[in-house]
Amino acid sequence: MKNLFLKILFIISIILTFTSCTSNNSQVKTNEQWKRNNIKVNTIKKDEKENKDVIIKKNMKSNENIMTEKEFINSWSAKAIENETDLWSFFSNDDIGFSLNYPLNTELLSEDKYPTNTNKTYLKITINSIWNQESSTDFSKEEQKKNIEELSKWNFWVKNWFSLSDSQKVKSIWFLFAQDYITLSRFEICNVTLERELLFYFNNKEIKITSYAPIKKLKKLMPEYFTTNKNNCWNELIWNFEKQKDFYITLINKKASKEIQYWYDDFDKMSNTIIFDHK
Repeated sequence: MKNLFLKILFIISIILTFTSCTSNNSQVKTNEQWKRNNIKVNTIKKDEKENKDVIIKKNMKSNENIMTEKEFINSWSAKAIENETDLWSFFSNDDIGFSLNYPLNTELLSEDKYPTNTNKTYLKITINSIWNQESSTDFSKEEQKKNIEELSKWNFWVKNWFSLSDSQKVKSIWFLFAQDYITLSRFEICNVTLERELLFYFNNKEIKITSYAPIKKLKKLMPEYFTTNKNNCWNELIWNFEKQKDFYITLINKKASKEIQYWYDDFDKMSNTIIFDHK
């Protein structure tokens, strides 16, 4: 009987021990799970805080940029730059007392050079003594005198130029008057050009400013004004002479392709930057 009782106590002891261990293990697992969950929550909160910090920093940086921009706008540096032409390239002839700004994308040619790349915009400034006829296309002494006289009356007088008649006009530049016109071709029907010129007289000099448009881009961007003449020009695109006036009207109405319109409008902006200094 005594042995039976001891066996029962032993079995109960084993059962209690097993239950205790199971409970402890479960508690350990629960504690570990809680720790993992807590770490995960803290990590998420930390990430959220870091993200917010980043956003705040970005916003602060953006605000700093805005402030910097505002400060620049109110600064003397910005006030000194009244328009885009103030940032253009600068040409000056101190001997004559004449200067201007011209677009940054324009290459300035020397007087004895001509455009070589039909994808580029060029500018040439030619200065001759008034009474000297250096080539057959220049005005003679009598013709120059006549031109100066007509300009003073706001009249466009022309000898035998290739300029488009519809484009010929007189333009005021400070206290002077100048001839303003465009040229689309010269000498023969296959020749294609797009030039805008300004001609005026100052300090006993004839000054001619010529801007050359990118012809290759012109043909690509505005093909409706071109045609072909296989008998004389093979497959090369040439001006449709019946549409030259329409082309000019498109320019003055600001409806040309963007790049060609910029070229035309920049000439007016450039003309407005001309400064004279009597010597």
